[in-house]
Amino acid sequence: MNILLLGGNGFIGSRVAKLLRERGHAVATPARQQIDLLDLNEFSVKSCLHNQEVIVNCVGVMSRHADILETVHHHAVAKLAAWAQECGVSRWVQLSALGADAAHEVAFVGSKGRGDLALCNSGLTVNIARPSVVFGRGGESCEMFLKLAKLPIIALPDGGRNFDWQPVHVDDVATGLANMADEPLPHGVVVDMVGATRNSVAEYMGLLRERFHDKQGMKIIPIPMAWLAPALPLTNILSNGFLSAGSMKLLTEGSCADKADFVKLLGREPLGIREFVY
Repeated sequence: MNILLLGGNGFIGSRVAKLLRERGHAVATPARQQIDLLDLNEFSVKSCLHNQEVIVNCVGVMSRHADILETVHHHAVAKLAAWAQECGVSRWVQLSALGADAAHEVAFVGSKGRGDLALCNSGLTVNIARPSVVFGRGGESCEMFLKLAKLPIIALPDGGRNFDWQPVHVDDVATGLANMADEPLPHGVVVDMVGATRNSVAEYMGLLRERFHDKQGMKIIPIPMAWLAPALPLTNILSNGFLSAGSMKLLTEGSCADKADFVKLLGREPLGIREFVY
């Protein structure tokens, strides 16, 4: 099968590319110069789409600029889907995010949700993967959490004990996406990709500290959310959107879901945090 993989050199996309090639598929991973989601060129894009059967989109960006998020996650994929149809592509596999919702006020998950909705209305057969917090060395968020876990004292909103995550291993996410490309699910099916176990943010940080830094115990200073608010505009700029009012809102909402559909997609249980951390 001929598969066009967007983001094929990235953290998740590179793993998906490897799996699909091992399964015998012809996988094209166009360079940004060929398909630039911030500045699409119709001629260049359509030359990449020629003879492709499936698109797998593993592109996702973090930015403090809402217009960049909207362009990459929504407008560009809607335009690509229209051109893909013209070129005879029949299916699209989309890497989204847990909690993605077109009506969500947080720009990251809102733009992801609007992109998902546009794809489902495009006429292509679309399957959507929505992972929780992804664990894997080399991942931007994972490496940041590992650096924080090395600190003897860390300040977390409300102590990090009231917010639950269901971290998922990057290899499980990649396998799920490859399976979607291999064997399409009915149009519009969304699979929440979550790990086997739920942990508070504080527990997650403690496990990372114990496993990767060989240090027991972590002193956590609880900070009321209200105290954080004045600093968030600055941290939003310094972290390019990673630590912002929006990310704090997502933290309070948690990142957990029913794993049943993911189990079916994988054909097994996803890894739990102690399995992939240890």
